[in-house]
Amino acid sequence: MLFEGQWYEIDKEEFVIGRGQKFSDLAIKDANISRRHASVVRRGHDYFIKDLGSTNGIEFEGQRVDNHKVNDGSVYFLCDHELRFTFTPPNPS
Repeated sequence: MLFEGQWYEIDKEEFVIGRGQKFSDLAIKDANISRRHASVVRRGHDYFIKDLGSTNGIEFEGQRVDNHKVNDGSVYFLCDHELRFTFTPPNPS
């Protein structure tokens, strides 16, 4: 997953995204982001992004989504923060 120019490998069953470092695998410092805003969950060979009851939700192609299957190249927004997913590891440069 690419977030603010940095790659994050999702290598666990549930990867939590939120405002609080204590509660999240990826902490986003923004008052509009909930403490535990969303998670990326692995189910078999598939990944899903799930809203964890956040106030501002998750947006995909202009629509609010919950429990949405992540595909290669999918782009989601948590407030103004872009999360870009790829299943191809980035080339080291």
